[in-house]
Amino acid sequence: MEDIINLTEKDIKELSFKQQLELLERINEYFQNERDDINIEDALEIYKKALEILTYAREKLVTLKEEKSMIDEKYEKIKSQFADL
Repeated sequence: MEDIINLTEKDIKELSFKQQLELLERINEYFQNERDDINIEDALEIYKKALEILTYAREKLVTLKEEKSMIDEKYEKIKSQFADL
């Protein structure tokens, strides 16, 4: 988990959406496993990092959806031009 705690904002932004989700899955597994040895300070840092990763993953998803919509619009426009031939 130390690698996740040490991620910078820049590091997180540069990750692909898939990589961001993989990190969130690791964090989720960390908290789901019942452990007696959890360090509360580390757990709080990991939780904060999860929120940061989640924020950037959501932004990336919105951007990807917008990009897909633009591509769909271009496709429909081209498709209608061919239908007119």
